[in-house]
Amino acid sequence: MSFHGPATALGVKAHVLYSQLLKADEYWALLDLNSTAEIAAFLKRTEGYKNRLETLIPEKAHRVALENALRSSVLREAETFLFYLQGAPRKFFIDWLSWYEAEHLKSVFRWLHSKRADRDSLREHLFHVPGSQLPYKTLLSCRNYNELLEALNGTKYYSVLREPVRRIMNGESSLFQLELAIDNLVETALYNDIKSLPAKERAVLAPLFGSRVDLLNLYHLHRCAWYYKMTVEETITRMLPVRYKVKTHHMREMAKDLMPQEERLRMLETLFPVYGKIFRDALERDDKELALEMSIKRFNYLKALAILRSGVPGFHTAIAYFILKDHEISDIIRMIEDVRYDYDRRSAAQYLIRPILTGGETAWQ
Repeated sequence: MSFHGPATALGVKAHVLYSQLLKADEYWALLDLNSTAEIAAFLKRTEGYKNRLETLIPEKAHRVALENALRSSVLREAETFLFYLQGAPRKFFIDWLSWYEAEHLKSVFRWLHSKRADRDSLREHLFHVPGSQLPYKTLLSCRNYNELLEALNGTKYYSVLREPVRRIMNGESSLFQLELAIDNLVETALYNDIKSLPAKERAVLAPLFGSRVDLLNLYHLHRCAWYYKMTVEETITRMLPVRYKVKTHHMREMAKDLMPQEERLRMLETLFPVYGKIFRDALERDDKELALEMSIKRFNYLKALAILRSGVPGFHTAIAYFILKDHEISDIIRMIEDVRYDYDRRSAAQYLIRPILTGGETAWQ
């Protein structure tokens, strides 16, 4: 059966939902508010959230409840799209939703690692993820890492987490390797899914998710080689096992021991000018680490926006919309924190994914 009809319908629906996302002036209005209650009340008056936050009482809205309601809103929309998908597009979309599932799983491990939070507190932060196979009830009843690992037996996470869990049980204090293994599994599956999509969808989505793979690998390289001073081999083992434009030999060159940061930056700018500018601009700021993280997300946002605004509606349009929606949720959650701590609104706007200070114009074209 042809996928063209359902794909076009989903693309058109995505355009309608995109029109309901917050406008730039609504971003500024949110930054001008004074409390979580005011933010909740404002969002309930907007087209995109009034039907998603209908049960939320603004005057009683706790930060966690509001943030969970926001995250759940994008997943509830996603569930309506899943109904129309089958085959490779359905698998791709479920694997995209695994980003949320992975965050839940990392939260469970952090909860056990901290030895502070109770189960009811963690349960407040968990919400339904369409297509998820995680046994949440069983996971929350686990008392140690071994039980947690066994509860994952039969899921896609079990084999990749056996070694990181063993290392933690043997005394490793950090969850870094474990969380990296979870992230790498999700990102790799999603990127590999693109190969099975219809040719037209593959041609549009491969550059979007390929550049994401490139930038994640370069970000890991920066953190490992430039910040933690790891060796070349230690750095390479922490990369995603998939490649787009940035190949392994490029990363080996840029991860060479004792290479000054400026030389690495010049090499990156020579090999990949667009990526080089992202890193150069961010690393020249005082708040370089946060600026780099946000610049990478902003690049992804702008590429998704370009996809949604161009061409004939299709499955790729729907994916672009959900990426934009996910980034908007992240921005709202950041704005909740900005308002709670009374940050300067213009300074706060610099750390939003959506570039409202520049009117949405990309600085990388």
